[in-house]
Amino acid sequence: MIPIAKNIESFPTPFMRALKANKYSKGHSLFSVTQLIGPPQRTYLALTNEKTESAYGLFHALMGTAIHNILEEHVDTANGEVAEERLHWLYTIGIHEIPISGQMDFYEQKCVFDYKNTAGFQDKMKEEHYQQVQMNGYLAKINGYEVEHVGVVYLQRDWSYMRAQVDPTYPQSPFTIYIHPFDEAYGKNQFDTTVPDHWAAHNGTPRPCTPKEQWEKPAVFALMSPGAKRASKLCDTRAEAEELKKPNQIIEERKGDKVFCNSFCGFKHCCPQYQRENQLE
Repeated sequence: MIPIAKNIESFPTPFMRALKANKYSKGHSLFSVTQLIGPPQRTYLALTNEKTESAYGLFHALMGTAIHNILEEHVDTANGEVAEERLHWLYTIGIHEIPISGQMDFYEQKCVFDYKNTAGFQDKMKEEHYQQVQMNGYLAKINGYEVEHVGVVYLQRDWSYMRAQVDPTYPQSPFTIYIHPFDEAYGKNQFDTTVPDHWAAHNGTPRPCTPKEQWEKPAVFALMSPGAKRASKLCDTRAEAEELKKPNQIIEERKGDKVFCNSFCGFKHCCPQYQRENQLE
């Protein structure tokens, strides 16, 4: 059972029960597509450690579940639509057949859709979402579905109706949809790239998380003028800042951050890489 943050007790009773009821399942598979697009080190750490989850993370996961429930309850199967179907595949590495699965949120008109509950407006399909939906498209293809396009539907949870009424540049709907052609070769390549890494992690030899997987924001050096609230320039190194600094300016060091590690990872309490890098810092 996932340890629950103490402040979850401030939630109303029905929501508190819903947050504690983790119904997610990747079916009879070793790896899910959602897992494969994440760092292999998390696969390794999950073998012997419990994931911790914040009330914030659990709440937004619950809101995502509500969206999936709507899809499932209002699908028109007579019109060829499919909702919330888990797709399976036996991926081969050497003599091993590794069960893989992926969740197809919605399928209609030869298009595989993922639905995402996000904060803020998405001006394009995120890279990891493109990767995920193409992989799900590939699973749909090999499971007998005709796939020509893949799409991601973003629901902007902080969308404001009143702002949309007065600001024509603001999104006029909480939903934003991006559709791309299905790229079968790309989808297959993503499995060929990710499954071996996770298989190695499952067998005890994970690779370290990359800066990209850590959502690393490097340190910068800001040139600040007296009384100014914003920097006139951000420099990558102190030497660059010293070279460009004007006589009345000061250099303010803004420390970097590994955003996913520090704010979102449920395994940082047991991650040797996280502990090691924090000690070095």
